[in-house]
Amino acid sequence: MQASDDAALWLAAMSGTASAFASIYDRHRPAVFRKAYARLGTAHDAEDAVAIVFLEAWRKRAQVRIVNGSVLPWLLTTTTYVCLNHTRARRRHREALERLGPAADNLDHTEMVEEEIAQLERAKRLGAAMAKLSARDQMLLEICIVESTPLAEAAALLDLPVGTVKSRLSRARAKLRVDLSDLERPASMAPPTTGGHL
Repeated sequence: MQASDDAALWLAAMSGTASAFASIYDRHRPAVFRKAYARLGTAHDAEDAVAIVFLEAWRKRAQVRIVNGSVLPWLLTTTTYVCLNHTRARRRHREALERLGPAADNLDHTEMVEEEIAQLERAKRLGAAMAKLSARDQMLLEICIVESTPLAEAAALLDLPVGTVKSRLSRARAKLRVDLSDLERPASMAPPTTGGHL
């Protein structure tokens, strides 16, 4: 039943219907997360992979292949590639550190380590706050904030009035600010200064 629903939902998503894409996200996110977790070994890395997979699905929705009426095979294949890229990047980083050799004993890395820990904590908190939002609001933030898509273009993409996009985006950002009120506002949440964006 779900497979046949996938085909119809994806056709709607290709036309820019956000609710159809949100339904696909809700349906297949658990399977994508399980595959990413099995390959990467941590929930944090798996969540990052899930975000990338569905962002790629949205960006390339006109090119996504439906297999036997389901979009899940494409999502899982993309998950594999995303995980491989993540693993390669992590390995290259480790190898680069090894080539640098051991740090001099007289260097104090306390401040650098504390900053890295703080950044990880902020990223974790932001991820948890985003997870509380609806799939549609998460998608809206990704389109307008992460991808810096102008409001008018985002509205056309989502088949919504510009005013609706603006109000939903404002509410979503307000919810994030409440959840993250004890942290510094993330740079990605700061209002853009260029025309056509929030």
